[in-house]
Amino acid sequence: MAKIFFMVMMLLMIMLSILFILSLNYLHPTPLIIILIFYTIMICLNMSIWSYNFIYSIMLFLIMISGMLVIFLYFSSLISNEQNKFYMNKYMIISFLMNFFMLMYLLMAHLKFNYIKYLSKEILSINMLNSPSFMNIMMIYKYPYNNLTLLCMLYLLISLFTIIKICSFKSMSLRKLI
Repeated sequence: MAKIFFMVMMLLMIMLSILFILSLNYLHPTPLIIILIFYTIMICLNMSIWSYNFIYSIMLFLIMISGMLVIFLYFSSLISNEQNKFYMNKYMIISFLMNFFMLMYLLMAHLKFNYIKYLSKEILSINMLNSPSFMNIMMIYKYPYNNLTLLCMLYLLISLFTIIKICSFKSMSLRKLI
């Protein structure tokens, strides 16, 4: 029960954080990469709820974060040095807090009425590994789709080596080359 409550609570907090950042209407690579990291954490938490072991969610998290950080480094080397100006509006803070408390209340009411359902240990065990939602996530490592996953990893690796080679050949940053 505590594991489910903690996971659902984390998912709700991450969703609220994503909505709060999106409501700022601020398009800079830093908040966008934060949104991507939050979304990846949300997907990994969702995967860990449905499976008995956490190895698949940890592998997916490491792959996605490393790929996103490499892409973020490429973009940050190309854009100019702009200062991050973050304006907080008191109405946005009030809206965020009201949404948070409303979701907390709904979550508590949901867990109170479905307490018996969450007491069952069969929900968290091997039965969830055979569920269709978990099998769809696992398809990226199986035959027809594993080639696409490997292709994406190789693309990131080759683009990393290309950028490093260009930068080391000219002995300057990529921003100065363009």
